Amino acid sequence: MTAEVLQPTRRLVERVRTVPTLPVVLGLLAIGRLLEFRQGGSPDEGGFLVVANQWHAGGTSLYGNYWVDRPPLLLVIYRIADLLGGLGALRVIGMVAAVATAALVADTARVAFGRRAANWSVVVAAALLLSPLYGAVDVNGELLAAPFIALGIRAAVEVFHTDEQLRSRLAALFTGAAAVAALLIKQNMADVVIFAAICWIVAWRTHRLKGRDLVDSILFAGAGFVAGYAVVMLWALAHGSSPGDIYQATYPFRITAAHVIAQGSAHASGIRLEKLVDAFTWSFVPLLLVAFALFGIRRSRQPAIVAALAVVLVFDAASVFAGGSYWLHYLIQSAPAVALAAGATSLAAPRVIRAATALVAASAIIATGSVVAHPTATPGTTVGDAVRSVAQPGDTLVLAFGDADILRNSGLTSPYPYLWSIPSRGLDPDLTLLRGLLAGPSAPTWIVVHGDSFKQRLHTTGTAALIIQRYKLVSRICGRSIYLLDTVHRAVPTQDRTCTGGTLLPNLP
Repeated sequence: MTAEVLQPTRRLVERVRTVPTLPVVLGLLAIGRLLEFRQGGSPDEGGFLVVANQWHAGGTSLYGNYWVDRPPLLLVIYRIADLLGGLGALRVIGMVAAVATAALVADTARVAFGRRAANWSVVVAAALLLSPLYGAVDVNGELLAAPFIALGIRAAVEVFHTDEQLRSRLAALFTGAAAVAALLIKQNMADVVIFAAICWIVAWRTHRLKGRDLVDSILFAGAGFVAGYAVVMLWALAHGSSPGDIYQATYPFRITAAHVIAQGSAHASGIRLEKLVDAFTWSFVPLLLVAFALFGIRRSRQPAIVAALAVVLVFDAASVFAGGSYWLHYLIQSAPAVALAAGATSLAAPRVIRAATALVAASAIIATGSVVAHPTATPGTTVGDAVRSVAQPGDTLVLAFGDADILRNSGLTSPYPYLWSIPSRGLDPDLTLLRGLLAGPSAPTWIVVHGDSFKQRLHTTGTAALIIQRYKLVSRICGRSIYLLDTVHRAVPTQDRTCTGGTLLPNLP
């Protein structure tokens, strides 16, 4: 009797087990990222769209008339998004990047550790690429580089998992191309380079890869790297950006930026670090990493892949903390390696990974639900729209400092090349360039000042006195002070929406 009662339940369980995990998880990831779409963009999203939109040859700065310490492929992707419609298109590209990353991670886990491991890896990857705790809501360089990191790791594994020489060499070529693509989106995304180097050397030492094949792989990977770099740099040259200037902006300047950050507000950095640690803890990724260290590394039958993953995870941790800014989206860099580590550990400790993965997925779902119900604030949209509503053709705007999304939403241009705070502090520390601009005939029509710390910088450099002399304070919106050149007359910008943002989907709280 009991067996007959339980029979329908057993059939249901069997049906659930036979449901293909990969398409279901990828579909849920796409739906989840769609639910996270919101009105307005982050300062980085808006700013990069501004820079990409006007990137042209003959400009006055690194990328057209603006300067930013990012590689050119990032701006190429933003340029595509801008041509396809702007912020909405960018969010769709971010969704595609997340789904592609999870799919590639799953395929790597399948080849390296088996189909069951692939199921665990894709669930972890999808959770992290969705979770607000991992900074996955906005479309930043880390998210756009993630599919190239996943592709490079997949290709690096294929190099010694195939018996066909041509396939192996093509895989090495793709490894190099994916590695340079990731670096040309965000300059610290060196995961593929590190993974391939460690993985291939250990594979050679464990006789999975012959010495001659190792040399061939390195040469073909180098060719793919150089070819990819050449294509992107030719694009940059055609649009007026030199490889030398790009190198200076993306690497030597980061040393300057580190000094600038170190000299900044320790209180603000401390708060961001505390939030980063809290978010990382509540993502339950530390539990996965402990399981990987205790079981995955020691019991794995794939020493080359596991050793490479371990080194990449150490590098990712150093990469997150080295910059000193401690933004949540830095964590996305580790998502492919963390997901593959979960797959590797599932073979040695399936019960542990089952519990840990459930916690990671639950954490992502709860955090996503919270963000959908209470979207991240986008004050730049409110302030930019207020200025746009009263601005006239030919008006210009300077941001002091950051909030680059205000410029995009205002529809205006800036005569000052630094749309972010750190480039301004690093390249115009005494605001000599800004003071000359404000005192000259090309003075901007509008100035938006954000926060007391930036007001203090304006005062200590003598810029505030110049603003008081030539401008009048006309409005304060979302904590930003809006100044208008006193020789022109415009209506007063007024706030017509909240500063807290909202979802792009209708009828959601």
